[in-house]
Amino acid sequence: MASYPTPYTGYFSDAHHFTINNPIMMGGESANERRSMKLLSKRIIVGAEFDSSDHRPSCHPDTRLDISHTIQSWMHNLTRKYNILWLHGPAGVGKSAILQTIAEAASKLATPILGATLFFSRPNSRDDPKRVFITIAYRLAVRYPPYRQYIVELLAIDPQLVEKSLAEQFETFIVQPFAVKQLLAGINDTVLILLDGLDECNGEEAQREIILLIGKTLLQYPTSPLIWLIASRPEPHIRNTFASKTLRSSYEEIQVLVDSDQGCRDVEKYLRESFVGIRERYPQSIPSSLQQWPSESDLSTITTRSSGLFIFPSTLIRFIGDTAYADPDSRLQTVLEVIESTSLSRGGQNPFETLDALYTHILSEVPRDVLSTTLVLLAMYSVRFRLGTFVMNCNCLGVTQGRAYSALQKLHSVLNVPEPQHASEGDLQVFHASFYDYLLSPSRSGPFYVLAPEVMQHHLIRWIHILLESHSVETSDVDAARISLSWPIEDEERRLDLQHWILHRSLEDLMHVSDEFVNDSVRNEFSRLASFFQDLDFGKVPGYLCMGMLMPSEMAFAATLERWGVLKTVPLQSFHFNDIRLDLYPELIILWYEECDTNLRVGLVTACGRNGFSGSRRIFRNVSIVNGQGEEHRDSGPVPLNDDAPTWKADLEKNLLAWAHIAPSHPVIMYGRGRKSYACFDFHDSDRLWVLCLPCVQPS
Repeated sequence: MASYPTPYTGYFSDAHHFTINNPIMMGGESANERRSMKLLSKRIIVGAEFDSSDHRPSCHPDTRLDISHTIQSWMHNLTRKYNILWLHGPAGVGKSAILQTIAEAASKLATPILGATLFFSRPNSRDDPKRVFITIAYRLAVRYPPYRQYIVELLAIDPQLVEKSLAEQFETFIVQPFAVKQLLAGINDTVLILLDGLDECNGEEAQREIILLIGKTLLQYPTSPLIWLIASRPEPHIRNTFASKTLRSSYEEIQVLVDSDQGCRDVEKYLRESFVGIRERYPQSIPSSLQQWPSESDLSTITTRSSGLFIFPSTLIRFIGDTAYADPDSRLQTVLEVIESTSLSRGGQNPFETLDALYTHILSEVPRDVLSTTLVLLAMYSVRFRLGTFVMNCNCLGVTQGRAYSALQKLHSVLNVPEPQHASEGDLQVFHASFYDYLLSPSRSGPFYVLAPEVMQHHLIRWIHILLESHSVETSDVDAARISLSWPIEDEERRLDLQHWILHRSLEDLMHVSDEFVNDSVRNEFSRLASFFQDLDFGKVPGYLCMGMLMPSEMAFAATLERWGVLKTVPLQSFHFNDIRLDLYPELIILWYEECDTNLRVGLVTACGRNGFSGSRRIFRNVSIVNGQGEEHRDSGPVPLNDDAPTWKADLEKNLLAWAHIAPSHPVIMYGRGRKSYACFDFHDSDRLWVLCLPCVQPS
């Protein structure tokens, strides 16, 4: 660990003649410190650190030495010209393994320079840009006590800093402490921050903004101790951002080439040593009379086809050494046949084509009786279906534990499947994003395309069955507790939470489905839901879900809902304040606003039932929809707005009247019937979008 000869003493270092009464200390930590670190930890990208439990291979020993040595020289050169090093190359060339190796080495130095690492992964849901700088701040706070004290004091004053825009977070968590205040001056000359797979961060604009924030800051503050190692594919928007006039003098780059001489030699070394390991693991499967396995000719064929692309040999080695088969020689012959057939049919030597052929072969080994389940599970890696844990997903899809593991049994060379004892905390992890790309490309995956209509229709029918199961015709109500679980959970509270999550998720996804996936069979199934929607109390539906229904014209089933009398549009002038249900449910009024240049923010205006409301909420009082102003009040205890904030109702009524005066014909989307209704409408105010979702009563 680094020593701290000149400890940072905080904001109060020059203060005197004051007393702190009854400070609360817990195990050497202050209560503030625990609260602040907990606040950060809840918003980090989990599993993104180099030493997390998620599977992340490093370079094979004695490979990629040329690139590793170049990076190491840059890291340790205190007179380096640039504080950003951009490592780029195509998918599968081994960038992540290189950065993993660098991170491991940097963490073991006598004076560690590794500050924070973040390994993005789109298919494994490690891609939220809103959490990037919070994740980095958390890791830096864990490693450096002066910075931790700075963060604790900062969040004690304003806990909502974690909700700010990317630019504000970067300024507060990175620029001010390290570049302006120089908290680590005399302690650490170099702090390495490593970002891998930036192209897998969600959104091209977010990727560009991250690069620009880092680059501009290092140009403005060249003496900052932070150095940034960033790896990505050379996507045009990333390359153009680095090459822009603003940043072109802020970085140096290393290109990881496909088919370079060094890369091909490294692949051959990796294959030779990996095959030795497989032979030692399965001595009974390979005749001892064979002096060399595989033959030099076969090894050359595989090495040549790999073209220095590490994802192909690493997938191939997992495939050949799969313990589910324990027959490496026959698996090797299969690989050679795939290579030969690819060469004959396509006439090329493109390793990506061969990789696709290998993925196709792996999926073709899945037994036909479970293949439909396999594709349904893999569809979770599309944008719409990245849900929760493996147990949650299987329950949402109606897949039993046994069926799930049977459906994925043949895919261990491309997927990291959580063991049953960990399935309630983790989800499927793909070893490489190229498999995810393959699944989402119909031209590449063919019959295994996970967004094929038949796969989507399975999801649709499953959602319909969930809604039907929750509904009772006899009592005319909807209750999530009626939903049966395919993978049971013993804990009653967790089970009920999961059932509500399944109900709301199914309803949300059904209402957002595209028309292209709706055939006659699905429409026939949907027609059974008339009484469900007529009995559904939309006032109990989470507001975020209702807000997402603001565009009924884009909903595949909008016409049917209108025919059933549970969806209509009315002008704002006909909607009255007295129609709002103010006293029935805790989560009553939900107010969204989105600033164009920042992240989505949510303001919750909450009314309380007779039993009060407990839980932390951000309460906006005196909100003026007309001018977009509002006074924020934070309260972590019960918030009895009905009794103690009478002006809140008056303010809302005033706003509705003002809005109706400005835009009397503005459309209000009405869901439900009678006292089980919900009204949704939006309002644009300069750079904001306000959305009101109001439980209400419709005239019968």
